[in-house]
Formats: sequence, structure tokens, C-alpha cells
Amino acid sequence: ILGDKHFAGLHGCTAFSWMNLQGNKSEGTDLHSKTAETIGISRDHAKVFNYGRMYGAGRSFAELLLKQFNPSLTELEIKEKALSLYNTTKGRRRIILSKRGQENAEKIGLKVWKDGSIDQSDWSDKFKDVKVRMMTRGRYWYGGTESYMFNKLESIARSENPSTPVLGCMISQALEPKNVGTDFMTSRINWIVQSSAVDYLHLLLVSMRWLMDTYHINGRLCISIHDEIRYLVESHDRYRAALALQISNLFTRAMFAHQLGMNDLPLGVAFFSAVDIDKVLRKEVTMDCKTPSNPQGLKEGLGIDYGEALDIFDILEKTSENLKSERNNNKDYKLYEN
Repeated sequence: ILGDKHFAGLHGCTAFSWMNLQGNKSEGTDLHSKTAETIGISRDHAKVFNYGRMYGAGRSFAELLLKQFNPSLTELEIKEKALSLYNTTKGRRRIILSKRGQENAEKIGLKVWKDGSIDQSDWSDKFKDVKVRMMTRGRYWYGGTESYMFNKLESIARSENPSTPVLGCMISQALEPKNVGTDFMTSRINWIVQSSAVDYLHLLLVSMRWLMDTYHINGRLCISIHDEIRYLVESHDRYRAALALQISNLFTRAMFAHQLGMNDLPLGVAFFSAVDIDKVLRKEVTMDCKTPSNPQGLKEGLGIDYGEALDIFDILEKTSENLKSERNNNKDYKLYEN
């Protein structure tokens, strides 16, 4: 969404966003499948590459992972695959020069683009002289599916007072540019991504608290793990709680779009792809979880049946498209009233 705002202000206007909105795992067109195809690894391994890159890891990180995932590759093959991945996704670097810098670049035969930039690959040892370096005005990524996203992240990290785009959470003073200059960029970009996710979680939790109080849904927050959030809910309220969670995601996603000045919201991101309803905590509701201490599994050994994974349409059908309970009239009352 940051890349979309930075480019044209519409959801799906960048290659990265379009892949997330329209990509399909079964057709091999989603982000992880395309990464796996680009460098010739499994989809599960591609996930590690993708999340590491988005959190600010560089090409050396990709090379290290390739060595682990495919020890048969030579050093040259590893470097070529890592370069191919980063050129396709993050893109290539261009350095923006001042007017004097452009004149110097042209004198030594470097190609200067219309915006006054040169490719970093053309940044020769001669042009890297400290005095000449003072003639640069910045740098940016181009040509990759995620270039606009990284340009926006870096612009936030380099701003005078870096803060999250939605709730305005400020970075530690120890990492502000006035104290560290251009150092710790990986940590600063990682902070923007992770802290924005925390903003999302906080908004989601507040919305759920309000909906559960307002509509008398008997439940409470249980645990939040990375990108999962779990609630303990009384059985007869389980479908209403699932609907409240979907509505909370709609509210939160709309808030993010609004704060970034975007007035559209695709259906594909408005709701969770599925909400798990289960009696035990497991990765997937269809896992029987057979272990050495429970070889018969949950269903046969402990009598615990599989759970349900319901999308928004399933949930609307289960709840008759209504958050209200049939057991009370759901009169409005003040939140947190004793």
C-alpha cells in the first residue's frame, strides 16, 4: 500500500501490489511462487527470501540463504541468482546528481538520465571520490516490482522525524537521522515495516473490543502471534465473533487507506481470506496433529473434531448477515461502564 500511494495513489497500481491482489497460489502467480521461479527454489524457501528482503535484508543475505537451501550451487551461480532476484524485485539503484555532478559525469562518459541520475553500476571508482560524492542529491530504486515500496520506505527512514504513516508512531531518538546520519538503514526500514504492523494490530484490537462490547459477544483476546490473532469465545457466539473480526479488518484496512489519502479499497484486502474457528490452537483447522505422545491424533485419540475455516461469505450465511444476537435486543450502552 505504501508503494501504491507513492506511485499513483490507487490499490494495485504497482507490480508488487497487483501480484498480491490478483496472484493465485494454485496458478503459480502469487509473490512467493514467482520468487521461487525466478531463482529456482521451493515456494517455502522463497517465503524466507521475500520477508527478509521486505524487512531490509540485502543481497548478501540472499546469497547466504541460497548456500543453505542449495549447497550444490557454485559461488558464481549463487551470486547470479541473488542478483537476478534483487534486480527483479527490489530493482536497480540510480544516484541523483547535482548540476555540477551531472557535468562531471558527462565529462567521464557516464550516461545521465533525464532526471539527472546515473545508474549505480556506472558509479566508477573515479567518480566515487569523496569530493565528487558531495555532488549527489539522493538515490532511488527503479525497474523492480517492489521499487516504489522501497523508495517510500527509505524516504520515511531518511525524513527528519521518521514515523509510521498511519498512527504516527515515532522512531527512537537514538535512530533519528540527526543522530545517525545514513547509518542503520536496514534497522530503520525494518522498524517502519514492523511498527506499521503494530499499528494495524492496535487498530484491529480496539475495533474488536468495541464490537464485542456493543453487540454482547462473550469472548476475550487470547493471544497474538506474529500475523495471527486468537480470541477465546463462547461457542454460541463463535460466528458473530468471526464476523466482528472480518468487520474489524475492514475498518482497519479502510483506516490505513484513508490515512494515506487513498479512497479505494479492493475486496481482496477488505476481509481476511478465512477466519479459523477451532477448539484447539493449531496451524490449520484440518491438521490432526499426530505426535509421538499422541500417535492417534486429535480426532481419534482425543475426540477433537476438525475446526472450520470460513471466508466472509460463509460467515455472512452463518450469521444471517447480522452481528446482533437472537438472545437479547442489543441495546446500546456506554463502553466499559461498570
